[in-house]
Amino acid sequence: MSTGTTTTTSPDKAFLDKFISLLSRAYLTSPLTAAFISEIDSSSNVSDVMNPARLTQHFTLGITAAARSNVVLIESGDFAAAALWEPPDFCGIPPSQARRNPGPILQEWRSVARTLKAKYLSLPDQGPHSYDQPAAPSQSSGAPSEDPYPADFNKDIDYETRPFYHLAMIARDPDIDPNKGLAGIKACMEVFLDKAKKEELPIWLETASEASKKEYEDMGFRVCEEVTIGKGRVNAKGWPTEGGEGVKTWAMIWDEHLN
Repeated sequence: MSTGTTTTTSPDKAFLDKFISLLSRAYLTSPLTAAFISEIDSSSNVSDVMNPARLTQHFTLGITAAARSNVVLIESGDFAAAALWEPPDFCGIPPSQARRNPGPILQEWRSVARTLKAKYLSLPDQGPHSYDQPAAPSQSSGAPSEDPYPADFNKDIDYETRPFYHLAMIARDPDIDPNKGLAGIKACMEVFLDKAKKEELPIWLETASEASKKEYEDMGFRVCEEVTIGKGRVNAKGWPTEGGEGVKTWAMIWDEHLN
């Protein structure tokens, strides 16, 4: 394990509070987060909704739900950076699935994410596995969700997804030296790059940040597809804009070690 990291599958409240606080500051300029929150709040003025307090409220639902399942949280450098990973046997409610009655943009994002996983991570059906069925309600969070059994984890319906690590969320402290923040990001990645390599598994992620995309490419990830979310509803920054160009996102995979 990289020096200066803390990894946990059973985060206490103090850890969760620090993790959510970091997300709430780091994602203030995230175009996809702006699109989601402005849609949830029916707000046309992004400055009214994109503040740390509102983002804390936004992230608390999904992060708390996910933390009650078998996700793995990791932080580096006393929360210079932190990440949420879904392991290959993940069964529970992913952060993006926790909100009841999602709006059109969030529905679009969920659908696109599922479709891309099916396209790039599917295998011929190998028969039943323990990870084909999501956790029973008593084993998952019980948090509000329009789908307590996430459809992208019912793997034997139309396709079977090969086991993989999913980088669901990652953030760096925007108030510290950028080099320290990047070092923290790499530390949160390296632990799982090593795991995936030893277990001969791919890593999957999605990002709406072109700068982050470049950093992932430097770590050996490749872009599977570029997809635009919210076209006609938001602009490139995620702000509500009729006829807007939408938010660019990239689905990426780390699998060179499997070739």
